[in-house]
Amino acid sequence: MDSALLKDRFAIAWKAAELASSFLLSHESLRKEISEKAENDYVTKADKECERIIISAIQESFPEDSIYGEESGETEGKGKGRWIIDPIDGTVDFMASFPAYTVSIAFEDDEGIAFGIVAVPRQGETFSAFRGEGAFLNGERIRTDETTPLGETLAILVPPHRFHAALHGYIEKMERFYYSFTDMRSIGSAALSLCYVAAGRCTAYYELRLHLYDVAAGLLILREAGGKYSIQEGPDGTLDIAASSVSAYAAMMECING
Repeated sequence: MDSALLKDRFAIAWKAAELASSFLLSHESLRKEISEKAENDYVTKADKECERIIISAIQESFPEDSIYGEESGETEGKGKGRWIIDPIDGTVDFMASFPAYTVSIAFEDDEGIAFGIVAVPRQGETFSAFRGEGAFLNGERIRTDETTPLGETLAILVPPHRFHAALHGYIEKMERFYYSFTDMRSIGSAALSLCYVAAGRCTAYYELRLHLYDVAAGLLILREAGGKYSIQEGPDGTLDIAASSVSAYAAMMECING
């Protein structure tokens, strides 16, 4: 898609992320209005309303674009691009008033993900990237940490809390990570985990059974920050994501593969 058209959409994405963030900050009471989509997989009234706000902002300017939202599913449009939306990535964080939940918005054209925005309402941070132009946090350029020794860095490891049958094998991999990195974290948002690697706050991130809306924006931000990642698609269409700085990639994959 033409760069000018993408820039117009990027401006709308930024506006939509701001509207959604403001809504979440002013409606935290909705975190208690919960329903269960599947085992250990929840949605709040805020997820649905937040997605409606984002889609409304998009359709006001680009009514023919396709949209893929976590809560509303796929809407085919007549345009040449597709929006990929996770209105609250880290719904359980939001439910618990844990401040690491995010709003994730990406746009995909025939060349792949063109831009991504990950807003962190409670922390006042917005990560963003536009294809070929680098990655940013609140307007300041960010890059992966390529110099700190692995033994002094953090890895984000997220046990398969919705897929308990995979837990035993995952724990074995976690043990190998503990011998390479100084400590582990799990923050509850795939989008934010990728952004933390992009910003050099952590060096590696590994999680199973994700969906495209969880990671579309974050993967572009990571790549534009100089990072590297591997995606393995499972038979059910979910994605296993391994992401890191370039310097940590070989060690991370050795921890994963044994």
